[in-house]
Amino acid sequence: MKIASHKIDCLKIAESVMDKHLASHPLNHYAGILSLHGLIRLAQIKKSAKFAKAAKELLRPFYSGEVKSVGGVYSKMYCCGGNASAWLAQVGYAPEILAVLVSHADELMSSHPRDKHGIFGTLKAPEKIWIDSAFAVCPFLVFTGNMTGEKKYYDEACLQMLEMDKLLRNKKTGLYQQSLNFAGPGKLSEDHWSRGNGWGALALAEMIAEMPKAHPKYAAIKKTYLELMEAIVRYQDEKGMWHQEMSEKESYVETSGTGLMLYAIGRGLETGILPQTYTESFLKGIKGCASYIAVDGSVFNTCTGCLCPGDGSKAAYMEKAHKMNDEHAFGPMVLAFGQAALLGIKTIELD
Repeated sequence: MKIASHKIDCLKIAESVMDKHLASHPLNHYAGILSLHGLIRLAQIKKSAKFAKAAKELLRPFYSGEVKSVGGVYSKMYCCGGNASAWLAQVGYAPEILAVLVSHADELMSSHPRDKHGIFGTLKAPEKIWIDSAFAVCPFLVFTGNMTGEKKYYDEACLQMLEMDKLLRNKKTGLYQQSLNFAGPGKLSEDHWSRGNGWGALALAEMIAEMPKAHPKYAAIKKTYLELMEAIVRYQDEKGMWHQEMSEKESYVETSGTGLMLYAIGRGLETGILPQTYTESFLKGIKGCASYIAVDGSVFNTCTGCLCPGDGSKAAYMEKAHKMNDEHAFGPMVLAFGQAALLGIKTIELD
């Protein structure tokens, strides 16, 4: 017996996932900042003053100085709302907060510990670097550059992204390995972790969409983005998903990395930087993700917090637990399904 197909509304999915985040987790975490970035984009897509007001009110405790601590190495920068606050200001919803953003960007650039290549490292061990920081700092700096017109912010974002790319991207697979020096001096983690590749993909997608084409490093960023997108789609499974260890299909389907990579593909399609041939991968991924989202906005199969587990081997990453409604689950889906709607994919039909 054939089961009737049904249509789902991409914007409604994004909204329900955002509501689930607000109901189940606090926002003072980088995962909350990611979801708020998605909420601002929903406000733009829907042309909704209500959503814009909600985003501004939710971010107000960050940029007003009420939030004193946010989990993660970039706590001082995240305290202002990071990428979400910078995007809120850039799109004109809160231009008055620019001075706060500039202050945090300048403090990051002048004070945060760096490794010998100039890459931001951990606070106590600057030589320990990881691809997650691409998401944390690169879009924030580019958005700040767009608002100030100051080249130094683009320069810093490009230095961080391109140097990390040199050290962390596997030449054979074209994918990112998450970390260097966490598993031992000079040792790369052996993974091709889904969310880690998603962090790198998001950073590159925002940079290539937003930074000036006249910048001397624009061509290098574009080349890096296109190479990563080409590598990523090679590892997409037949249902449109990516797995916890992307090169090992026996590892579990992982939704947060999938959502981030879909958003990165969607941004490339939006700007025309990616050819339309990527639309098939994007649509297949959106359909695949829908089967991991419940009616109430709950999201399944998200890897819990993960930084070079165990010995940093593929097996150690594959053993890392997944759970429903982990704090990392929501933002990637808000961004991906919002991007689908922006691209004109208002509804999708599921079998």
